[in-house]
Amino acid sequence: MILNKKDVLSEVDSADKVRIRSEQIAIAYKQAFASIFPLFFGASVVLYLFYDTSSAESAVGWFTLIMGTLFWRLLLLRDYRHHSYKHNNHTWEIRFKYMMYTSALLWGSAAFFIMQTPNHLHHFFIIFLLTGIASVASGTLASLLGASIVFLLFLLSPMFIMMLVHGAFEQRMMGVLILAFFLLLISASKRIHSNIMSALTSRLLHQKATEALSLSQEHFETIFKEAPAGIFYYDTNLIVIETNNEMLQILKIPREKMIGLDLKNLPDRCLHEAIILPVSGKKGFYEGPYTSMIMKLTLWISFRTSPIYDAERRIIGGVAIVSDITERINAEEKIKHQAYFDALTDIPNRLLFKDRLEQSLAHYRRHRNLIAVMFLDLDHFKSVNDSLGHYVGDLLLIETATRLTRICREGDTVARLGGDEFVILLNELGEDTHGAATRAESVAEKIHEAFSVPFDIGQLEPISTSSSIGIALVTSDTQNADDLLKFADTAMYQAKKEGRNTTRFYQEQMDQWIKKRLFLENALRHAIKNGELELYYQPVIEISMNRIIGAEALLRWNHPELGLVMPDEMIDIAEESGLIVPIGEWVLREACRQFVRWRADNISHASIDRIAVNVSAVQFRQNDFVDKVIRIVAESGIVPSMLELELTESTVIEKIDTVIDKMNRLRQAGINISMDDFGTGYSSLAYIKRLPFTTLKIDRSFVRDIMSDADDAALVETILSMASIFKFNVIAEGVETLDQFKFLENHGCQYYQGYLCSKPVQAHRFEEMLIQTYITHG
Repeated sequence: MILNKKDVLSEVDSADKVRIRSEQIAIAYKQAFASIFPLFFGASVVLYLFYDTSSAESAVGWFTLIMGTLFWRLLLLRDYRHHSYKHNNHTWEIRFKYMMYTSALLWGSAAFFIMQTPNHLHHFFIIFLLTGIASVASGTLASLLGASIVFLLFLLSPMFIMMLVHGAFEQRMMGVLILAFFLLLISASKRIHSNIMSALTSRLLHQKATEALSLSQEHFETIFKEAPAGIFYYDTNLIVIETNNEMLQILKIPREKMIGLDLKNLPDRCLHEAIILPVSGKKGFYEGPYTSMIMKLTLWISFRTSPIYDAERRIIGGVAIVSDITERINAEEKIKHQAYFDALTDIPNRLLFKDRLEQSLAHYRRHRNLIAVMFLDLDHFKSVNDSLGHYVGDLLLIETATRLTRICREGDTVARLGGDEFVILLNELGEDTHGAATRAESVAEKIHEAFSVPFDIGQLEPISTSSSIGIALVTSDTQNADDLLKFADTAMYQAKKEGRNTTRFYQEQMDQWIKKRLFLENALRHAIKNGELELYYQPVIEISMNRIIGAEALLRWNHPELGLVMPDEMIDIAEESGLIVPIGEWVLREACRQFVRWRADNISHASIDRIAVNVSAVQFRQNDFVDKVIRIVAESGIVPSMLELELTESTVIEKIDTVIDKMNRLRQAGINISMDDFGTGYSSLAYIKRLPFTTLKIDRSFVRDIMSDADDAALVETILSMASIFKFNVIAEGVETLDQFKFLENHGCQYYQGYLCSKPVQAHRFEEMLIQTYITHG
């Protein structure tokens, strides 16, 4: 709780106030020393930035004065450290304020350099430096609140005046933000000051209390009454003779009902042994559930007892220390529940399901009673998420779990693996394979029937969906849980392939689709080594100049038998098999090398300045992803700022803090990052503001209909406006007509890709386009 100054000091006398003030001043001096080197560094950078400008003389003079204040600060701190006894608090405080106010005025005067140069980088650094100093000062000077406020006023006022009086509209708005920032810092400084005062006062009071307790015979009674644990004394007849308030709080009873209580009559006998042991000179302990006698409370308690002796070491009773650990036990149970149950649907998760499946397999091996695993996936669930939002999608998953649980028997297990994937373990299906299959198929039919009823989850219209189900029966003693899950998953994919809303049993010989999928996966494992992968390049066009300024690298697979395989046919397989990681590295390395070759050969006289590479979510989530990218950039020799990594919204939305950390590391290395297919996913402003993107790519689905669909046109306009506010570059994808081009040009879009210029082409064809661009534009 934050207290104001009057509240904090109301409990101390005048002498204590002097002591507290001395502590405040000591804190201020200590904090002032820590900022000397950062201030020296900041002043040096300002001098460096303006040394070669027309303001060089002013910068040198300003730097000299700043160095003087820093030297003044060092002398003052040295004097205070070694000779603090020479002056009273007031003198040290006045000397400190003079020094800090002078420093604030000099630092604040740096704002006048803003008007001396048109360089926006210089502007940004001055603003960043002064606001940074202000942010730090609001905390380091908070022990002396008045000094903090005046320091911030002197520091930020010049910049505020310069922005408000001499700036254009944007600068005046920046001035308003600086004013708001100033008020925010004052508020923060007040809060920190209150915390400091509270801490100092609490520490002082604690010291005084400790001193008083050491001199008083009543300290034991105080501890007894105010102890955070329940404590009571009882005599050798097991009659309670004294108790503290915490014990009464635990049992929710008044004091008069506790005093005189006969412990021999407690109906819950779990405490009996621990209570009687002290009477014979032993200690007792119990931890577990307990039901109280009077209020019938169900608690979890930790109960410790020890004997009490008189002056002649005769046992005169016992003392019990009781801790209510109900909340801790409940928290532990909750954690255990969270480890084994799905957080959204509250049904078993993958971990618990596999554990139960292994137990069922062990039972099958002993008793030959067949079991089956059903793998269920909601049809078109992604469409529900994309069109109605994840909240509705979550409600649909919860209702799905409810319906599945109602259908299955008590001995079966319904679990959610993640997303819209559910699994069901059917036990006790008998020893006959045909009969077991019939029973499993009957359950699947009940599920299809249950899903035929639309889901009413509070929307205007009930949601209709269906499910694809794969079933795998145990057929061998050697099969384990992973085998059955894989078989059921394969059968589910087959059900989806055959039109969804159906059930398929796993068979060892699946149809051609399964074979082709396995064939492609195996072939893909050798594609890099065999030199079958190739990059195509689609130009990125600068709209204002109508010229090629970069390219997006797109993967193609030249299979010796199947011919040209497009990404749609192989990316899913690559991601599920993990091959996307080495393939993604190959794409990145090859794109960088090709770009460096173009630049080295001076193709188009180096008019292209960027190469974009798509990054898979699986690839991005690798722990060493950033290190690999930086290594490839270094090995290829590409300028980091000329590389742009394209991430989809679904890639960055999970584990946002980890994603931000990775993106920041990439940006610190100079690598640009774009959000691909922007607008098709979450597109939350909260995420956009936090994620360090440099470019947004408008999805082709919006660009396609901007001339005929007012909603798409409005959405594109909104994205462009938002990008302008957040200083993002924007690339429109899928531009195919001149009308679309004109629309984007009129609304401030900087770049585009699409068949209006060119489809993705091979490297040599792209080189020809670059040369032609140079001939056309000179």
